[in-house]
Amino acid sequence: MARTFTRSADPPPAARSSAGYVLGLLFAGNLLNFYDRALPSVVLEPIKDEFGLDDTQVGLLASAFVLIAALAGIPLGRLADRVPRAAVAGWGLFVWSAFTAAGGLLTNFWAFLASRVGVGVGESSYAPATGSLLADLYPSERRSRAHSLFMLGFPLGTLLAFLTAGGLAVAFDSWRAPFLIAAFPGFVVAFLVLRIREPERGAADPAGGLAGGVPGEDSAPLPRGPKAAAEPVARALSLRSLMRVRSMYGMLLAFAGYNFAAYAIGTFLTPVLQRHHDLSLVGAGLVGGVVVGVTGLVGLVAGGRVLDRAARRSPEARVRVAAYSLVGAAAFSLAGLAAGHGALWQLVVFLSLGYLLGIVYLAAAVPVVSDVIRPEQRSGALGLLFAVGYLLGGAGGPILVGVLSDALAAASASGTEASALGLRTALMITVPLAFGVAAAGMLLAARFIRADRDAMLAAPLTP
Repeated sequence: MARTFTRSADPPPAARSSAGYVLGLLFAGNLLNFYDRALPSVVLEPIKDEFGLDDTQVGLLASAFVLIAALAGIPLGRLADRVPRAAVAGWGLFVWSAFTAAGGLLTNFWAFLASRVGVGVGESSYAPATGSLLADLYPSERRSRAHSLFMLGFPLGTLLAFLTAGGLAVAFDSWRAPFLIAAFPGFVVAFLVLRIREPERGAADPAGGLAGGVPGEDSAPLPRGPKAAAEPVARALSLRSLMRVRSMYGMLLAFAGYNFAAYAIGTFLTPVLQRHHDLSLVGAGLVGGVVVGVTGLVGLVAGGRVLDRAARRSPEARVRVAAYSLVGAAAFSLAGLAAGHGALWQLVVFLSLGYLLGIVYLAAAVPVVSDVIRPEQRSGALGLLFAVGYLLGGAGGPILVGVLSDALAAASASGTEASALGLRTALMITVPLAFGVAAAGMLLAARFIRADRDAMLAAPLTP
């Protein structure tokens, strides 16, 4: 008979914290995640001037952060399948807050780059652990809404960074001030996250398909303790078993495409507003906050409701709605980034619409993975998803846009005008294309989502 998977290090179900409290606390951590992540982008021009950087080096700064986050996400996701997820998320939050503060103290480019790498390692632990935890608090038909509320930390944290970081830098006459100030709430929230009492793994899934384990094992709970649990859990988390889930290929492609576009916009929106539209640091931060903050908030709130309504019709309906939203994101972002000098309204209106439609995808990504991956594998699967998406998309976006920007600037007239034209053109080429790739990935995933979900519920995955 099959051995039943039980948690080796999770607390008993009677000790679980309420779903609403856990969701609110994890949202607070996610808000700080994206606030700290956005800080260099908001004050990028002062950083660039102090360290004497070109756009390629700026792209390297952003890409190094994402690259390390991608590589660290896989082992940290696997770790969260073996130990309490609150511990992984809480200590990750503590680490990235400490490195954020360090970034405000270091005085040369390479040391600052190293601090951003440290932030990336800490933040890479958060999404896989919290995504798995939330999946055990809410059933499938409510997960998009719950995850969209969690992901409100993305637009709200980014909006808060755009609205406050420039003002803090001006008020303290230093771009370093926001980094130092941001660390303190991170330590407080990290302490509270570490005190979360978790639900059973698989608690919110239909019971019928989740009693099985690894074929060939005796029917008995696993002995408690890391040594007793390590071998079967490691087998269950094997990459081979995850990649038997065919919809994962489309999800990986979609997450890479979306992250390419999102990180390219997040890294270079403030500079293009300053160079091409002649805005001040504070003014560019305010406009950027509208484009990526306010619209992101609307997109996630509305998107979560729409996607859950679609999921009640069929598993693949949620995926198709996200795909169509990404198609719209590609079209509107092209219209916005094509805005000429003096047509700031065009950029704000159309790029905001593109960003709004694009972020709907984020309300679908984790719930879709939770629909097709068994509970004891979800943190590892999400770690893989975030790793591939960040590696190919999040890391590739800023560096490719930076290289292309410098090349286009060098091919045109010299000076600030060339720099503005090169950056705007680089974004106009790459961002819509990346959203299109993401849409194609979701349409690919939609072809297999029903069969993969049925297989997950009906029988255990064979490691």
